[in-house]
Amino acid sequence: MSLQIGPVLRSAGAQLLSRTGAILLAAYIALTAALLPLSNTMLVRIYERVGLTEPAEVIPLVLDVPLSVAVGGYLLGVLVGSYLSVVAVRTFVAGDGGQFPSGAFTRNVPLAIANVVVGGLVYGLAVAVGSLLLVVPGLLAYIAFLFMLPYVAVEDRNFVDALRSSYRLSKGNWLMLGVLLLVVVGVSGGVGAVGGVVAGLLLPPALGQLSLAAIQSPASLFSLAVIAAAFDQLRGASDDGSGSTPAGETASTPA
Repeated sequence: MSLQIGPVLRSAGAQLLSRTGAILLAAYIALTAALLPLSNTMLVRIYERVGLTEPAEVIPLVLDVPLSVAVGGYLLGVLVGSYLSVVAVRTFVAGDGGQFPSGAFTRNVPLAIANVVVGGLVYGLAVAVGSLLLVVPGLLAYIAFLFMLPYVAVEDRNFVDALRSSYRLSKGNWLMLGVLLLVVVGVSGGVGAVGGVVAGLLLPPALGQLSLAAIQSPASLFSLAVIAAAFDQLRGASDDGSGSTPAGETASTPA
């Protein structure tokens, strides 16, 4: 079955506008707002170490902490972001926008985060190496392994199995998945560009950066919702039986 782009986008939009989508969006905005001063602080401390004091002076939202503390805090934020991604994909694939599926917040969390982080690094390396080979292989790798996260989050796969399963599930739909990603990138990029211009012209630097982060958060969450919806559609159409939901996963409100 070929991927149906329209239903995927409609499903992702509905999930983003649902009760659970709103809760996840608030968490994403809070995390992005927390990571922004940490990343700014890291940049300023690096500038200071190499003697670039003038660029460092114009960067807003800098914390009075050493580089090691900023790096540690940022890495902790990355782990929290990985956790939120797992929760979001589990929620979006479950499809009940009124309540979170049972286990979304607690099931196999350490293993899921470890596989998301390590699998993400392997995924990124595959895309980077492919991009060095005339770009096209990198794009194909990005599309072929797009469902690594859903397989880890929803079916509790390890990252190796998730990458392999993603390749099998996406194969035959690379063109449609590429078109889908172009639509998502185009919409997200357009919103981010307009928001960046408005924030840069009308707001002071600190507030402008925070506003832009708040604008980018829905785009990031929508991208996850699109991946989850495409995964659910293709998995449902697959005949290999790989789409089984983990035992006991039913809808319930979070504890």
